[in-house]
Amino acid sequence: MSSESLNIAWMIIAAALVMSMQVGFCFLESGMVRAKNSINVAVKNLADFCVSAAIFWLIGFGIMFGNSQWGLFGSEYFFFKTDQGWWLTAFFLFQLVFCGTAITIISGAVAERMRFNAYLVIAVFTSGLVYPFFGHWVWGGVIPETQSGWLASLGFLDFAGSTVVHSVGGWVSLAAIIVIGPRIGQFDNPNRKIQGHNLTFASAGVIILWFGWIGFNGGSTLAFNSDVPKIIANTMISGAFGGFAAMLTAYFYYKQTRTWALMNGIIGGLVSITSCCNVVTASSSALIGIAAGIICFFGMLLLEKLEIDDAVGAVSAHAFCGVWGTLAVALFGESELWSTGFSRSHQLIAQLIGISTCFAWSFGTSYLFFKLLNKFVKLRVSEDEERAGLNVSEHGATTELIDLITEMDRQHRAGTFAKRVYVEPHTEVGQIAAEYNRVLNRIEEEFKKREIATEKARTSQAEAIRANEVKSDFLANMSHELRTPLGIIMGYVELIQEDLKDGEAMVEPEDLTTIAHASQHLLHLINGVLDISKIESGQMEVYPVVVDIKHLVKELKQTVQPLIRENNNTLIVEIPDNVGKLVADEVKLQQCLLNLISNAAKFTQDGTISLRLYRKAWNNGIECFYFEVEDTGIGMKEEQTKMIFQAFTQADTSTTRKYGGTGLGLAITKSFCQIMGGDITVTTQLGKGSCFKMRLPTDVQPQEEPIILQVESMVAM
Repeated sequence: MSSESLNIAWMIIAAALVMSMQVGFCFLESGMVRAKNSINVAVKNLADFCVSAAIFWLIGFGIMFGNSQWGLFGSEYFFFKTDQGWWLTAFFLFQLVFCGTAITIISGAVAERMRFNAYLVIAVFTSGLVYPFFGHWVWGGVIPETQSGWLASLGFLDFAGSTVVHSVGGWVSLAAIIVIGPRIGQFDNPNRKIQGHNLTFASAGVIILWFGWIGFNGGSTLAFNSDVPKIIANTMISGAFGGFAAMLTAYFYYKQTRTWALMNGIIGGLVSITSCCNVVTASSSALIGIAAGIICFFGMLLLEKLEIDDAVGAVSAHAFCGVWGTLAVALFGESELWSTGFSRSHQLIAQLIGISTCFAWSFGTSYLFFKLLNKFVKLRVSEDEERAGLNVSEHGATTELIDLITEMDRQHRAGTFAKRVYVEPHTEVGQIAAEYNRVLNRIEEEFKKREIATEKARTSQAEAIRANEVKSDFLANMSHELRTPLGIIMGYVELIQEDLKDGEAMVEPEDLTTIAHASQHLLHLINGVLDISKIESGQMEVYPVVVDIKHLVKELKQTVQPLIRENNNTLIVEIPDNVGKLVADEVKLQQCLLNLISNAAKFTQDGTISLRLYRKAWNNGIECFYFEVEDTGIGMKEEQTKMIFQAFTQADTSTTRKYGGTGLGLAITKSFCQIMGGDITVTTQLGKGSCFKMRLPTDVQPQEEPIILQVESMVAM
């Protein structure tokens, strides 16, 4: 292959790499916006390349690279003919994709609020006027036998386009976002910024852009020569250090790594090295990248402070870092590699002139054009269209997620959930819809339970009154135990009644939960009193049945777990494999164990509660079942153990006030043990815990009919 053929092949390959950057921009910008606007951004990336390619072929290439007229614009190569030689056609192709890159920068900055047709007008304006005119001033004369533009004649250098491509795109973006204003809600709450919906996509886009930059900078040699490896290496180094510097800056600023900082830092480093990658060393490339990452990070914060809404950080990464990279030509470049022969200070002045000209031309003309255009063609969508999302309002494009949200919103507006949302099978959104429908089913069940809960509340009130008449002295002493849940129930019942009167159908699940918990607590208190009354009146019935101990303990363990976790305790259960079965009243046995474990959990904090089961002969030779509940809680004094099994008494009133309780649980447990032919004892040590040992005989036979038994009075006289 000849040298000319190799050069042409390299330009075509580089053009392909640069075009792949369109994919990177598409991924990056689509991922950095909300899902409801992602399709709009993707379509703009497609459309602006079509527009820019068409306009560049028609007039852009001619203005930019035709023979210069007074150093201002080219005068030939309009409607470019592709049969004018291999090299020129390959060069046209390479510059065409450059133009597309400059235009697509604007897409991300104005995302989520600009009308699609207005954006296309901006793409035509930028690719047909702003970009090719400035490009001619810098790169005019690249084609042999054509004259240079006026900035090039002054010695301004921009090897691959930090200013020509990136700053032009960045300054046009800045003008556009100032004219159209920020997105709705972007600056309403400083702690709740609009976030991209798919940072994985965005990160993949950055990697593709990085890959495409190999062609962007490497292909700008326009020949496959010895400079290409150095240029590509410098590009990779600067991009890496740009990302690293931005990532560290974000970490020190926010105390955590921010994804957007890393991504834009990489792009900032790549943009900055673009103008000087052919004249700097590897170490200089690293420094340029570090500075670019920091500039990009604080540039985004500056725009945010000024309430200028750049959706993807395009202005900071492309305009600000483009300026820095163009200055770096004079600051870090090796003077012997400049084509101008200027001193460093003279070259710096030339660079400043080019940067200033780019800002004045790109931002100035764009801002005036956009202000004028906005009077005839509204650049921004309406508030309703913006809230709905540009996918639907601009393109009629929807997604499964949007459909689901639309159905949910329809339910909200209608005020009824009678019709369930559609479930798309075998999709993630379908799974969400299915779970949402399950939630609706549960809500309906809770509504049905509301009337039952209200009725239970009334019943609980009546039982509380009757219990008060029977045990007036006890309730007088323990009034705070009963009044608290009763007040909660009455308060929430009144709220529900008011809602019903006002015609409001919604009841908060938390309200129902509060009523349920308060009702259960109140019912537990009342049931304790009623059990004591039945025992004392001789009306307590016993149902001896064969009890599967392992099954009973398994259910009990599940029941008490919330109580165990409440004080951060641990429950240990020890059951021998050959424990066998027991004949007893299963309900009362379970209540006894629940009372003992609940009591242990209440008086133990960050400790251990053990439940042990075993068989052992009693002192009369009868084999018995033993249930031991041991805790590592607060324990008791010896004199306190003499009264804890007496109804309506507590071991210590101060303890009762701190931990709550009615003083009935242990009394009822002892009564049930005695009714079933057994007994219960306790050993304890103050500050170290207690161990309750419950004993039941094994010689009881199952009965088909209940047995009414009576025990001696348990009330302390």
